[in-house]
Amino acid sequence: MDVLRAKLTAIREKRLHAISAFYGKTETLLSEHAEDRQFAQRVRTFSQDAAGDILYALNIISTIRDAAIVVHGAAGCAVSRFVTDLSEVDEVKWAITNLNERDSIMGSDAKLREAVIQINKLHQPKIIFIVSTPVVAINNDDIESVVEELKDELGIAIIPIYSDGFRSKIGTTGYDLVSHSIIKQLLPPQGTEKLGFANLISVSEKADDIKELHWLLNEIGLKTNIFPRYTALANIRNAKKASFSIAINPDEANYPGTALENRFQIPYIQSVLPIGIGNTAKWLTEIAIATGRETEARELIAKEKARLLESLGKNRTVRKKAFVSLPPAQAIAITGLLEELGFDYVGLRLAYIDEQHIDFLNKLQETRPDFQLLIGDGQLFEEENVIRKLEPDLYIGNGGDFAVAIRNGIPVVNLENVSILGFSGAANFAEKTRKVLLNSSFTELLSQRETKSYTKEWLKKSTNWFIKQEVK
Repeated sequence: MDVLRAKLTAIREKRLHAISAFYGKTETLLSEHAEDRQFAQRVRTFSQDAAGDILYALNIISTIRDAAIVVHGAAGCAVSRFVTDLSEVDEVKWAITNLNERDSIMGSDAKLREAVIQINKLHQPKIIFIVSTPVVAINNDDIESVVEELKDELGIAIIPIYSDGFRSKIGTTGYDLVSHSIIKQLLPPQGTEKLGFANLISVSEKADDIKELHWLLNEIGLKTNIFPRYTALANIRNAKKASFSIAINPDEANYPGTALENRFQIPYIQSVLPIGIGNTAKWLTEIAIATGRETEARELIAKEKARLLESLGKNRTVRKKAFVSLPPAQAIAITGLLEELGFDYVGLRLAYIDEQHIDFLNKLQETRPDFQLLIGDGQLFEEENVIRKLEPDLYIGNGGDFAVAIRNGIPVVNLENVSILGFSGAANFAEKTRKVLLNSSFTELLSQRETKSYTKEWLKKSTNWFIKQEVK
């Protein structure tokens, strides 16, 4: 079935049976999946905030060169611009339709039309993205009609992205929405001659990480087309002419990789996320086997391993305990690198989990049957409850969640600005970790001055106090 025929992609809860609320042993999840072929959905009777799909969608399209973005919503939706200020690309032009109370009731097609015309007149972009918001999803504006009219009038590619903030509790659904719209709107089924290169599917990776993987693939003789992150309209249109599509992060690349394979018969190569020596070697080897470049890959892997051996040996630790708080594929891959560096991971907080992670759950059940997973995005009160009980020596996270570690005196490795993919990424991570452990006095000082955020009564409760299974 061609999933691109639909206006919207299915949410991850439906497509991959993903869940975003759980605390407990892997045995529970595996038994549920064995019985019903899916995980039981759970809800939080109390929940803190988490990033919605619109922020994830903007995270991709704000990196596309020669593009303009029209956020179709109320003025408050413009705050999403600040979330993408950390982007390494600052060329994209933004506008917001600034809907008021009347617009939310009577409709706002005219404001959208004017915003698109004005941003095109001011900046002459090659492509315009219209990102809908919860207000628009409720008042049911006819975005599609506006897009079709203006495409002919302005002679420019205009791509609507239908985010709404409430269909899914898993923010990464926004990544799927962008891939769905781009492939559906910009890549017609006709003209699919293959040109011998590979799509390197990048969804959330940093520019330096992409450069590292691009270099590795070029070293084994494989030319790449980056898609859809850090790309341009011409590269997007070329995506259907690739001979292969290669996933960087298998969780995020699954939808575009599968869609390109189904519509254009482009073989989709999905492996582990290349974090750490072992995972990078496996990622490169599986790509080499699929593309007929085994000899070149073996030589490159041997050379890079020899280069890193001395560096990583110096950065090995004396069995420190680490807590990992990351999206699932990244967290799972990081555990392998931690073991290579001599760490023991004692806790994992995953933003969500789905059917793509069954193998990891089975491995965890075999090796650590009493290990407990925390699943949920943005639930800092649960995370601090777990951290207080585990007392790790190091916290590894991405973004602002690490405040829970700092106020408890736990040194933090913030991966937000650290390139960790590929062989060079392993060395970067090891060096970053070494420096953090050697310089923990600032964190200790903050923890002494910090007023504790949660009561003793809450911290004594079970972490899953507010997590309840849905009643069907």
